[in-house]
Amino acid sequence: MRQGPASDWGLLAPNGTDVEFHEICESTNNLASAAVTTGKQAPVWFVAGEQSAGRGRRSRPWTSKSGNLYCSYLFRPSLKISDLATLPFLVSLAVRDTFIGLGCQDGAVQCKWPNDVLISEKKASGILIESSAGPGLDTDFIVVGIGLNLIHYPADAQFSATSVRAETNHTVDVATAFKILSHTLGQRIQAWQPRDTGGLMEEWRACSWGMGRRREIHAGGETFHATLISVEDDGGLRLRMDNGIEKQLYAGDVFAPPING
Repeated sequence: MRQGPASDWGLLAPNGTDVEFHEICESTNNLASAAVTTGKQAPVWFVAGEQSAGRGRRSRPWTSKSGNLYCSYLFRPSLKISDLATLPFLVSLAVRDTFIGLGCQDGAVQCKWPNDVLISEKKASGILIESSAGPGLDTDFIVVGIGLNLIHYPADAQFSATSVRAETNHTVDVATAFKILSHTLGQRIQAWQPRDTGGLMEEWRACSWGMGRRREIHAGGETFHATLISVEDDGGLRLRMDNGIEKQLYAGDVFAPPING
């Protein structure tokens, strides 16, 4: 698939935002992190046609064949690391906006805790946020890595996957998807109030997946079943164990209910 001249990509992002396009790289998050050490001015997007070593959360490999969107956004906000709890939810909503803008049905696109976006209850994106703190725990930089399944998706993924083409029967242009995503994420970050979490989390909960249902949870090296109650304003997942005890998680993975559960 032809990606277009590298110079064209800068026209797709919001004004004041630079774009670097690479036909192939190890990972766009790696490019963004390396750019920090060279003094690259932010904000800037790094976009790749393919990744040879794409990765997701917990260093899981991310299949990165040509035709999907692989990109990372580097920015330097004046925030404390403690202010970033809701950033994954903001990014998930921007990805959801993008899928809807590409023709997916609003009701079919849901956000799954902590930062996945599903189409028809199948995973269609990956989000990897990395940051660094300087003195006083002020953020030095933030990298938001995003992969969108536009054409391809892994058949053997741990959580069932899909693509925009599989769900809409339309082939989606990578540049079009990037333009929608870059503008949507930019607008959401510009309006973001990290310490006023209620509105953002209310919007996320309105399109969330699995709440009120029994799910399989992988957390802290354990696997157990619990009913999802809600996601709190601080990003914690509140759930009820099968023995009736409630607990709150801040890290882990949620899967579809067990076949016999």
